[in-house]
Amino acid sequence: MKAKEIKNLVDNAVALHREIAAKSEQLKRLKAHLVQQARLNPESLVPTESGGTRWTAEGGDGCVARVSFPAAGIVAEIEPDDAPTKMMQAIAGDKFRRLFKAVRIFQPVEDFRSKVGAILPAQKAQALLELCETESAPRVSFEAAKPVENATTE
Repeated sequence: MKAKEIKNLVDNAVALHREIAAKSEQLKRLKAHLVQQARLNPESLVPTESGGTRWTAEGGDGCVARVSFPAAGIVAEIEPDDAPTKMMQAIAGDKFRRLFKAVRIFQPVEDFRSKVGAILPAQKAQALLELCETESAPRVSFEAAKPVENATTE
């Protein structure tokens, strides 16, 4: 490549980079507005299989935006001597070792939610789950409408 071609290449790449950065910020703001609209319309939230909720809105051309509010996550690790761990042990009682495995720290066992519900009474199960959950950020996804085929303008 000649020097002038390289300069043009760099100019084009930098211009595209700036455009993408600006569009990314614009998309981030639009997604935040969609999350806000979903939160303002709780009656339109639909439960998901994983325990979260989802809000769906349709655009003018059939495209769709979905705002997913995942169920709270389960903490990955629990410090053995922390106050919350002591509360978890008190709630789970003699079932604690069936719900947590000791490594260097306590970790919830596989299928933790279902095992908590199966092993503990409902009130204790709920209390234990609340202590073990972490908040999950909402996610926004889009589904583009299929373009109309064989459309002609005359």
